[in-house]
Amino acid sequence: MTMRTHWMHLAVWSAILLSACRKEQAVEAPDMGLDYFPTAVGTWVEYQVDSLWRDDPSNVLDSVSYRLLERIEEHYTDLEGRPCQRIHRYVQDLDGAWVVRDVWTSTVDAYAAEKTEENYRRLKLSFPVREARRWDINVYGTGATGDDTRNDELLVAYEQVDQPWSTGSLSFDKTVLVKNTVPPNFVDTREFEERYADGVGMVYKYWEESTNRVVYNPDGTITLQNVGWRLRMIAVAHGS
Repeated sequence: MTMRTHWMHLAVWSAILLSACRKEQAVEAPDMGLDYFPTAVGTWVEYQVDSLWRDDPSNVLDSVSYRLLERIEEHYTDLEGRPCQRIHRYVQDLDGAWVVRDVWTSTVDAYAAEKTEENYRRLKLSFPVREARRWDINVYGTGATGDDTRNDELLVAYEQVDQPWSTGSLSFDKTVLVKNTVPPNFVDTREFEERYADGVGMVYKYWEESTNRVVYNPDGTITLQNVGWRLRMIAVAHGS
C-alpha cells in the first residue's frame, strides 16, 4: 500500500466515523422534563403544611399547621391499561408516628403528568416543559371547590424553567414554576403556584381561593366580608 493510498483510507474512515457521531447526536432525545415528576417506588417528600380558612359572615377564622409525608408505595395498572403509582400521604399521630391519612394516585406519559387528589383528577404537568406553555389543570372537569358538577377552569403556565431555587434549608439545582395566568380582581382571588424540582417532584405549593362580599349596613356604611382559604406546602426533606 502506498503512502497516498494509506492517507486516502484514513480520510475515508475518519469521514465515516464523523458521520456516525453526527448521526448519534442528531437522534439524541430532547429533555421533555419528565424527571420533574418522579415515578420510582420509594420516592418521598416531607412538607411543612400551613392552612388557613376564613368566613367573615360566620365570624370564623382558623388555621392549622402540620407535617405531611407523601411516598410512592407501589406501581399498578389502572382500568385503562395505564401504568400508575399509588401514593400514601402520611401525617403524624400524637406520639409522632407516621400514619396513613389518605391515598392518591398518579400516572405519567409522554404528554402529561396526572394526579388524582381526593378522587379529583388534575393535569399537573404538560410535556414538554417549556417556558410559557399553557394548559388547564382542571381539564377533566374537577375544580377547586371539590364540586364535580362544576367545570372550574384553572389556567396555568410554566415560568422559571430549569432554574435553581432554595427553600432556605434545601437547595435545588433545577426547578420549574407552575403558576395561574388569570390575575385576581376586587371580588375573586385565586392564587395558584406549584414548584417542581428535577428528580424530586413538587417542593412548594401555594393555593388561595377567596371571595369578597360587599355588605350594605342599615346605617349606610359598607362592610367588606371575606370568605375563603389558603394552603401553603414547602418541602423540608426528600429521598428515595
